[in-house]
Amino acid sequence: MKEIEMYPGVNIDYAYEQLKKYKQETGEDCYCKFNDKELYSSETLDEMYLKVTRKTKAKFDKDLQDEHNEYLRKETEFRAKIPQLIIEYRQRARGIIPDKNLEYWDKIVPIRLNDLYKGIELDCLLELISELNTDRPKEERFKNCLQMFIKQGHSGMSAGLMFSGLYRFHDLGAQLVDYIKEH
Repeated sequence: MKEIEMYPGVNIDYAYEQLKKYKQETGEDCYCKFNDKELYSSETLDEMYLKVTRKTKAKFDKDLQDEHNEYLRKETEFRAKIPQLIIEYRQRARGIIPDKNLEYWDKIVPIRLNDLYKGIELDCLLELISELNTDRPKEERFKNCLQMFIKQGHSGMSAGLMFSGLYRFHDLGAQLVDYIKEH
């Protein structure tokens, strides 16, 4: 039986269509490998979906639509909170972010709240800068900040945002970034 090659990124519907097309053109059964499963031209679309997802096509599509609707609901809910969150983040920064940097902080808060991370780095920056502002010895503050940074779980992109914020919002920020990168 001929194996039809499927490339990464194709979906079950495409695999189904390709298998049916080959069988229609040649009269021969065929199969393909899809997510470590073998799909056959003799199978229905629902049989393929059940094999790969353990759901019928209709159930898979419904669950996908429900998930999308839930995402949209949460997104709408969050967007409605942004005006209040802007006020809160600006107020929370007072006494944490040095006065000379507050104008810039106030400008970036709405931008950060509207980005992919929904402002999570704002909380993270305030947490780290609060620690930098304590009267503990610098080495102890840096160790504490490193542990906080690790616990915050930044990806490459969010780490980059954090480093930029530390550089911008605290006089010890550049030294802390170097410390984090070294450890």
